[in-house]
Amino acid sequence: MLILISLWMAVGTVLASSAPDLRLIETAPGVRSWMSEVQIEELSTRIHKEGRCGGFFDVTDHVDEPDLSELLGIGIPGPREIIAERPLTQANRLERVFPEISTQNLYSSIKTLSDFPDRYFKSSSGVASSNWISDQFTRFAHGRTDITVETYKHAFAQSSVIARIAGRGPNAAEHIILGGHADSTSNGVGAGRRAPGADDNASGIATLLETFRILSESGWQPDRTIDFIAYAAEEAGLRGSQDIAQDYKRRGVDVLAVIQFDMTAFMGKTPVMGLVSDNVNPGLNTFQKRLLDTYVKYSWREIRCGYGCSDHASWTRAGFASVFPFESLFEEYNPSIHSEADTIDKLNMAFGSHFVKLALAFAMELGTEP
Repeated sequence: MLILISLWMAVGTVLASSAPDLRLIETAPGVRSWMSEVQIEELSTRIHKEGRCGGFFDVTDHVDEPDLSELLGIGIPGPREIIAERPLTQANRLERVFPEISTQNLYSSIKTLSDFPDRYFKSSSGVASSNWISDQFTRFAHGRTDITVETYKHAFAQSSVIARIAGRGPNAAEHIILGGHADSTSNGVGAGRRAPGADDNASGIATLLETFRILSESGWQPDRTIDFIAYAAEEAGLRGSQDIAQDYKRRGVDVLAVIQFDMTAFMGKTPVMGLVSDNVNPGLNTFQKRLLDTYVKYSWREIRCGYGCSDHASWTRAGFASVFPFESLFEEYNPSIHSEADTIDKLNMAFGSHFVKLALAFAMELGTEP
């Protein structure tokens, strides 16, 4: 077996060096293939037509990291199990900040982002759109000295963006991550087609921006550090989030919990929020359900999204506890995503405000030591 593995790796190295534009794509535990950009786009299109989302890791730059094979279908406990029954103590604060949620702000952010020709991770507009996100975080920080905004550089053109509200006291080294991907794609986007990505995922970025704005303007100072991350190149195989999650792991950053916002403003026929149950932390997922029942007061139903379906999977793979709330049942998700028709007119900002409530509750409850 070791000889066969060594031979496979040697052949893979030769193939990669002879065709430098090929990427190593993992579509299931232990299932990897070298693919061109066109083949990756075709893979993504086929997966979405099958009614699934995402579905693969680009592991070219993280080839030695373990896959999720032993964890599929049972949830990931991670090195620090979240206490599902952690007491909820932030009702008074949340009651004060919920009225600050602006559906107009959600609309404005989604509109601006979807007005870029695309937010493709290799394009100039992909770079410009991430710069705009960075500028918004900086503007909303209002010069607070406990807030920093930085761009995270990758091996490709588009940067990720990290806005951080520093914790204080003995738990300041622990991090709570709220994330969503900044890029967009449309079939053939590399050839210059429009990729507005209003739902996928300007809506998730709008959720992050509005949550960050409210927390910043409220003057709230968390006990734990809160990181808001707009990931680059999610549509290309979770490349941005893999870089960041593995970087946090290498540096020994103490990440307590991660939540992913990817598609947050399209209402399916069934009025429920979908809570992904595979490749997530079961205790943290139970805690998330309590936040929804206690504060958001919106119906939810567990769903499965499959292998590598969004950026939370990168954190799970790195050994951190993550969860992923979604806008609908998967069989009812927005049929216009990954096309030129993923536009803002199909979205519901009032519905999207429920995700801002969840994000605020997640940040305030986990960011505050009871």
